[in-house]
Amino acid sequence: MLLCAILALPTLAQGRKNVRINEVMVQQDTTGGDGWVEFYNSSYGTNAVEKMFITTLSREEIQKVFDMNKGTNKKPNQVLLELCEARPMDIYEIPRGDERNTKIAPRTHFVMEADGNPKAGTFHMPFTFTAGKDNYIALYDVNGDLVDDVTIPATLNPGETYAIKAEGRLPSVLNDNIPADSIWTVKDGKTIETAITKGNYNIREVNENIDAFHDKDPHGYWIALLAMSVVFGALAILYICFKLFGIVSKRSAGDNEAEVSAPVAQAAAAVPASGDLDGEKMAAICFALYQHLNAHDQESGVLTLTPRDGSAWATKAGLMRELPVIKK
Repeated sequence: MLLCAILALPTLAQGRKNVRINEVMVQQDTTGGDGWVEFYNSSYGTNAVEKMFITTLSREEIQKVFDMNKGTNKKPNQVLLELCEARPMDIYEIPRGDERNTKIAPRTHFVMEADGNPKAGTFHMPFTFTAGKDNYIALYDVNGDLVDDVTIPATLNPGETYAIKAEGRLPSVLNDNIPADSIWTVKDGKTIETAITKGNYNIREVNENIDAFHDKDPHGYWIALLAMSVVFGALAILYICFKLFGIVSKRSAGDNEAEVSAPVAQAAAAVPASGDLDGEKMAAICFALYQHLNAHDQESGVLTLTPRDGSAWATKAGLMRELPVIKK
């Protein structure tokens, strides 16, 4: 059980907390045009993003709402739902019911339109971005945990996007000490490197985790040691389990033998050690043996059939029904 728990720890990271803000456009061109937010499922499992919350409210404002509801026994999702009703233009809950589209495949993207028209569909948010000023957007899980957030700088020009660099690890709100310039970059679409592909589904060929592991273990010694440890650890656990099972089985078999031999021992203890019995007991035993051995007469086991001529079964008269005699 302990080994299973240890091996299951890495799977905790493969959840909705792996959804990341990947690219943001504030304004499509100088004449206007709605912005959009591209999210990226960085895990290797399908994630259902329904019931997650997208908001332009800052961390401080969200935390203030949570603090106000302390002691009310309300769950975080209830608090966020009430906030959606109170401020529908600032926070949006991805609705349930569109399961075909809200189930995001591993290592793929989905786009939320910042057009201020949530009635247009599941992926349309109720708020818009404003060009020429800092725009903040955050993603919260259903349990109220902050999954990811980003502040788009006011210097972003129309037609440009604020996006994660192709190389390096994806950002995490758990590590705010990383400079934004080392994670985010501006794309203007003028070159292949800075191409803007809204909702691009060309999966990254570079696996950041594998590259990082290769840097830390270039010769593969640690991965070999880890693999052998898992295999031999599993074999050791199986050996211990089978050993314990054998001990329990032996003890159970010994208890059964003791239960069976107990009546025999009691009967043997009832017989006097000298072997002498009184007359009445001897007579009862002899009578029981006589009844048992002489329960049936001696039979030869041979059947003798004696044929008879003129049997009633062979006479026609015997086959006729006899009519009753009517007295006059």
